[in-house]
Amino acid sequence: MRVDGLRGRLWSGSRTRPWQRGSRIVAAAAAVACAASGCGPNTDAYVALQNVMKSHITTQDHRPVSTVSCTPHVHDTAREEIAHLRCLVVFEDKTSYTANATIHNENSGGAHNLPDSYTWDSPPKS
Repeated sequence: MRVDGLRGRLWSGSRTRPWQRGSRIVAAAAAVACAASGCGPNTDAYVALQNVMKSHITTQDHRPVSTVSCTPHVHDTAREEIAHLRCLVVFEDKTSYTANATIHNENSGGAHNLPDSYTWDSPPKS
């Protein structure tokens, strides 16, 4: 049994309303788009770090980043674990720098599922 959120009544079965089918299609399309762009819980931790670094450095430091490549390839971090990586950041003007970076899993086993936090060395001033 489940509660029908719109009317607050209990019902059982697999009856699907037309708006539910449409919302499932939209949710499935969003999941596919997210997976293709490298986001979501199944993304390797190092890929998420690379994406965050590229976006942040481009928008905050106003230096367009061409690529970010981090090693080791960390799939996931355990609760309260910190992974240390080295990342090569290449700017669109072909200059580059190497940054020490960390991925910190901030979950302590409580009720809240916190996202990983990332730190890295700032790029040198141009």
